[in-house]
Amino acid sequence: MRDKKCFLPYLLGLLMVISLKLYSDQAGSDELIWILRPTAWWTSTLSGFPFTYQQGVGYINHSLRFIIAPACAGLRFLMIACLMLIWSFVHRIDGRKKQLYWTLLSLPASCAVTIFVNGIRITLSIILPPYLQNPEHLTGRITSGQLHTAIGTLVYFLSLLVLYQAGDKLSEKIGSKKPSNPQKERSPWTKLLPILWYLGPVLGLPILSRIYYKDYKNLTSYELPVLAVCGNLLIFLSLIPLGKKLILRHRTAK
Repeated sequence: MRDKKCFLPYLLGLLMVISLKLYSDQAGSDELIWILRPTAWWTSTLSGFPFTYQQGVGYINHSLRFIIAPACAGLRFLMIACLMLIWSFVHRIDGRKKQLYWTLLSLPASCAVTIFVNGIRITLSIILPPYLQNPEHLTGRITSGQLHTAIGTLVYFLSLLVLYQAGDKLSEKIGSKKPSNPQKERSPWTKLLPILWYLGPVLGLPILSRIYYKDYKNLTSYELPVLAVCGNLLIFLSLIPLGKKLILRHRTAK
């Protein structure tokens, strides 16, 4: 059972994310300029396409007919990342001050990661569709909406896995609290946590919402691309250690 002394950091992290959620639901592009501006700059740096701000709309590239609007700010990823960093690792850190610092720094850290990751996602959303939707490549089997979902899922899911590993190593380095049962602390089930952190809010909540409102017509239009990308990515990542072992055995056999 996790330390009850971590209740305050858990609660503070939850309140920060809820506050951000309530704020973002009412905010337009002018209110979200703090995250849209660096995202547009980073996207322009990566893609080479300039974006200009239009008040009340967002950052626009007229030649591409592409808008970095509030919906593209990546705030859901920011909230997931922030809550994951706090709830997954703060209990490993000994000392109230260290726990408080970790909790408070998780929000700006998640914001920086979101801007970095979101710029990559938007750049890929600009560059890949003209190529992948070419009839010679995908023969029109994938819609623009499905492709947009697939690109976002790939970038966000992979980034969350990397962020979890970074938080795991950093919390272990700065935290002096030793786990009472190391085998339990490093249980194989812990590897599922970043997967659940992503699929829970991104897939679980929308499915429950569709079921509640009895919206079954388009149940697979969003869910299937998410499941397909996450499933294939996990299979690929799980094969990497196996491939390393096979290469090592081959070398030692020589």
